[in-house]
Amino acid sequence: MKNDFSTQPGANPERSYWFSRHSKSVIFLILTLALLGGYLAFTIPVSVFPATNFPRILIAVDNGVMPTDQMMVTITRPLEEGVNSVPGLLEVRSITSRGSAEIDLFFDWNVDMFQTLQYVNAAISRVQPELPPTATVMANRLTFASFPIIGYSLTSATIPQTQLWEMATYDIKPRLNRLDGVSTVLVQGGQQPEFQITPDPAKLLAATVTVTDILDTMKRTNLIDSPGLFERNHQLVLGLVSAQVRNPQQIADVVIKNTPGGVPVRVGDVATVTPGVKPVYTIVTANGKPAVLLNINRQPDSNTVQVADEVHAQVAEIRKSLPPGIEIRPFYDQSIIVSDSIKSVRDAIILGLILASIILVVFLRDWGTSVVAGLVIPVTISVTFIALKMMGQSFNLMTLGGLAAAVGLVIDDAIVVVENIVIHRDSGQGRLRRFIAR
Repeated sequence: MKNDFSTQPGANPERSYWFSRHSKSVIFLILTLALLGGYLAFTIPVSVFPATNFPRILIAVDNGVMPTDQMMVTITRPLEEGVNSVPGLLEVRSITSRGSAEIDLFFDWNVDMFQTLQYVNAAISRVQPELPPTATVMANRLTFASFPIIGYSLTSATIPQTQLWEMATYDIKPRLNRLDGVSTVLVQGGQQPEFQITPDPAKLLAATVTVTDILDTMKRTNLIDSPGLFERNHQLVLGLVSAQVRNPQQIADVVIKNTPGGVPVRVGDVATVTPGVKPVYTIVTANGKPAVLLNINRQPDSNTVQVADEVHAQVAEIRKSLPPGIEIRPFYDQSIIVSDSIKSVRDAIILGLILASIILVVFLRDWGTSVVAGLVIPVTISVTFIALKMMGQSFNLMTLGGLAAAVGLVIDDAIVVVENIVIHRDSGQGRLRRFIAR
């Protein structure tokens, strides 16, 4: 026998609606989705821009002060010819200057850039034996994570720039680089200490020694090598022999060769060794003082705000151990932009709830209906977080801007729908009938 609630005597006509029969299940589902969205909101990455795999790979080449024409022939052109075999390559552009070259590779949007980067590195490896041994070649994908998210400046009025550079490179950089979510830490500015060997032409001629002999000697001797393993107390111990030089006198004592009479010719016999600094082509200042900069890059899938908080906490610990007279200050923080955007969306939601509730209470004079309309906004936003997580999106300027704009639409729709429901309720219709009649 078919049950028809609309025709049975005493039956509630609203029981014929599907929502009336499953109202508890629907409410439970809505609450579950809202709670799930609230939980997933804390697991969504935060960044300024969305994760985008641009179909572009940049090859950077550094080769000292080699002339531009020679760079073109010996480095730029072989690299361009070598990467032409990479699948999906559409265009190759290059800029060559004295001692450096920049090669831009543009690919089709449909290619897998992770795999394409491996193809490019393989092509560079095939060409590498043909390049000058002094050339340094690096290939990187172009992503938003390629740009620093935090920058710190290291300044001092009493400490030399060489000591600041050593402190930033060998002390601060390793401590920041091992933090979770940090990709690379780039040190810029300062003065890199080095030892300069100035040959005397007359002494070189008298000792029959060339500049190439001095260079080969320093490459061959300034190293750490192992003579092998030796056994002690039933254990194998690795032996190490250090030939590293640490001061000008040790460099001057290095033997270049022996004369036919067996007399050693040392570096100090044909050249002068003095401490110096690496040539500086770019001057870096902060707060009007010479400075060393630390630029921190995040990993592509990391949380910008979380990484920034970890870096700030680590820098606070580092600041306590710095010698007197050294200041470390932030000069750029990308997480502030993201935090301000999140706060603006939060303020938009709260302000929208308050204004919508006031309008509904003033015009409809129904507290219950106003509360229901107010709950629609956070529930809708929570369900949106589930969609963001499923699509692999992050909280960035674009998604947060979309949420801020959507809050206004949700508030407007909630006011119109609730007003229509109240009008049908006042006309005597049941709850579900006036809901469907809207």
